[in-house]
Amino acid sequence: MFMNEMILLKKENEAQIKALRDDDVQTIKDIMKGMSIFKVNSYDAQVIKRDLIGMAQEFELRNKTLHDAIGSDVKGFAHDIIKNSGGPCKYEIFLGFLLKLTGYFFAWFLVLSFGAYGGELGWRVNPIIFLFYFSVVILSFITEGLVAPVFSMEKGFKKECGSIISIVLFLVVTIIYFFLYDNQNIMEINVGCIMLVSGLAYLIAKYLNFKNIHKLAINKKNFIQDLS
Repeated sequence: MFMNEMILLKKENEAQIKALRDDDVQTIKDIMKGMSIFKVNSYDAQVIKRDLIGMAQEFELRNKTLHDAIGSDVKGFAHDIIKNSGGPCKYEIFLGFLLKLTGYFFAWFLVLSFGAYGGELGWRVNPIIFLFYFSVVILSFITEGLVAPVFSMEKGFKKECGSIISIVLFLVVTIIYFFLYDNQNIMEINVGCIMLVSGLAYLIAKYLNFKNIHKLAINKKNFIQDLS
């Protein structure tokens, strides 16, 4: 369902990268960690990965590694690729957030309905639970797309800073939630309606994202060769 150019290219990249040497695979992974949708649209990211795999295959024939071709400044090389790419797509960022929000809401309420409420779809809870879930989704989306890529190519302790920031922010939101939760403001909510709406919204966002990827895939260039 929703098979598009990006999924096909991603599958091809996954198949091709298995044949590369471990050093080249790691170099490509390090570069791609910085290619979040806030910097490069997802189709361009797969095109870049395809180009990197092609470079690695070419240099392997010369008994060289991809790192030999790039040099020591992998971070600078990745930055140049990003500058030369089509950049981020605001529509994709919006759809990406909507997909995460609706997907998380559907999954959370489905699991809790059967795991904690025995299949009961009528809950008596404080409505602040929605604000908590919404905040967690925003934090997850921002830390994965903005914070983590900043530290992805660092070494030592700096490399772990992204994870530390994410954990700290989540703990802060959780603590605030427990302080604000009040049993006196309990009301009944219909979880079935929430799951239905979030599920339908997820499918609609998925379809719109499918159409958007098709537009992004039109007339793409080789972002790495064009650096020269």
